[in-house]
Amino acid sequence: MLMRRMLLPICLIAALLTLSVTQALAQNSGGVKFATEVPLVDCDGMPCVEARIGNGPNLKMGIDIGDVDSVLDAAYAEAAGLKPTAPLPAGAPPGMYRTVISSISVGTVKLANVGTMAMVLSDMISQNQVPHVDGTLAYTAFKDRILQIDFVARKVRISEVLTTPADCPGTCDKISLITFGKEGPPIVVADGFEINGKKVSAQIDTMYSGTLLVYTASIEKLQLAGAAKTTKSRDFPFTDGGVKMKEAPAEKESFRGLTLSGPAPLVYFPTPDVHEPDGLFDATVGLELFYKAALTLNFHDMTISVEKR
Repeated sequence: MLMRRMLLPICLIAALLTLSVTQALAQNSGGVKFATEVPLVDCDGMPCVEARIGNGPNLKMGIDIGDVDSVLDAAYAEAAGLKPTAPLPAGAPPGMYRTVISSISVGTVKLANVGTMAMVLSDMISQNQVPHVDGTLAYTAFKDRILQIDFVARKVRISEVLTTPADCPGTCDKISLITFGKEGPPIVVADGFEINGKKVSAQIDTMYSGTLLVYTASIEKLQLAGAAKTTKSRDFPFTDGGVKMKEAPAEKESFRGLTLSGPAPLVYFPTPDVHEPDGLFDATVGLELFYKAALTLNFHDMTISVEKR
């Protein structure tokens, strides 16, 4: 028993040394080095992580790459002592205000100065307009960091703040910040997506549960006029507060030739209740394209990577 008890710490030290050397080599070669890895939590089908403000309770925070503002339930904002930082326009819902979370922890990473909308979420949750969350983390919360959502391993990985370029693993392309409509907020739009072999510029929205939503201005360009005449529809509870979209079969949905869709791919088209981006990009891509992949977004170098697992 003494020998086994001595061997265990020796093996543990060896394993830790090997891990440290591997991480150092990855860093020296320009590879991605993540500062934390946490479980990917399911919030009514939406991706979430557990996070904490100071010594407060664990919060379920949705990962909302499709929005510029993070969100926090007003009760937790009040408990954390957050104060309004800017007035809202007339007509804003009661109890809503802009604020800043100075630091919120996800695993061992502390996200700093997170611009946030504090609001009462209970009514929206009960009406199925948002999932059961305590708030959301928008893409702006990950400024100058790399965020990886590994849907197969059910992990979320976050880097420290980057000061130099990092390698882009897997199949890569660029992301840009483009306004949603001529007067809308800047959102994350990626090149590299394709439908039936045709190139698509697409917003990345991790709170949209469908595959590829093609907007009206791009239907003809992508030769989808026939598919858009479909009479079949599907409900999406958390997009635009809950909307219907038209649903049709597609041949193939991919990212730079990497097939993402399953054996019976589907494409979606707007109904009148779906907000559209005034032709500034072609589509929105959602969760169903990434369920067999790891999605990596580098908000320092502005790149996207998709790796099939």
